[in-house]
Amino acid sequence: MKNLIRYMPLMAAVMVSAVMVACSGGNEDDPVVVSGPAFSAIEINPDNRVVFVDFSEPVSKGGVYMQPLTAESFSVSLVSDNVGLDSIKVIHKAGDASAMILLYLRGRSSGEEVLTIRPASPEAIINARSVAMNASESISGSLNDPGIIGYWVSAGENLSELFRQFGFDSVSMLCRYDGTYVYTSVTTGGIRNVLTGTFVQQKNPGIAIRTIRLNQQTPVAATAEGIFLPENGDPVTMKYETAQTEPAVTGLTPPTPEAGFGSTGLTGSDNTQTYILISSFPPDSI
Repeated sequence: MKNLIRYMPLMAAVMVSAVMVACSGGNEDDPVVVSGPAFSAIEINPDNRVVFVDFSEPVSKGGVYMQPLTAESFSVSLVSDNVGLDSIKVIHKAGDASAMILLYLRGRSSGEEVLTIRPASPEAIINARSVAMNASESISGSLNDPGIIGYWVSAGENLSELFRQFGFDSVSMLCRYDGTYVYTSVTTGGIRNVLTGTFVQQKNPGIAIRTIRLNQQTPVAATAEGIFLPENGDPVTMKYETAQTEPAVTGLTPPTPEAGFGSTGLTGSDNTQTYILISSFPPDSI
């Protein structure tokens, strides 16, 4: 009995120690790591008009209860010498993990411009637990190079010497993102001719002048090949020259980037057009 009484304090100490070890074996006493939302993906539409931004979790506007993100929620910057960003518009539903940002741009992109999106302030974007996105969070993407895509018009002195000799008053080109085109010519007498088909454009490394191949489908099948050069400015312009290759015309040679504009063979005069960009966002039809 005396031995039992002697060891009771020791046994109690062991039991207390075991309880403490058991309690400390979990993570209940560890500090909880609280993290806010983050950017997870960015996608820029081919026309550079719409940007889709994804987040790591559902988000909403900071400082208010369950309100959608707005233009004031973001800081959007663009690194470019030729393209300017006038404003943005944000479309978002509170609690969604993605947002759509509409860009209002000036100028013609070359594909080298970098767009960066950040939260506008430390409390601008929050998650469902009201934890804010870190102000240092950002996501970037490059604008696309549309090349010849758009709606272009050539008239008056911008028409080639050859076209003026044939009595043309104006020509227009509608090149869509799906690779289809509508080419419309109007004579001084008001005769309108419409050609439709598909096109493939190519940007050649180290050469500013680009190549294009047009596969005409209506009113008759034909193929034309040539070169073009979009140039930034106010307005945006494009030099353009092609020649028919199918059905082949004996002695007719299309221009090449190496030979430059005016190199179409067998035309007897310069066949270079100058177009003005009317719209960077071509409609489905004109």
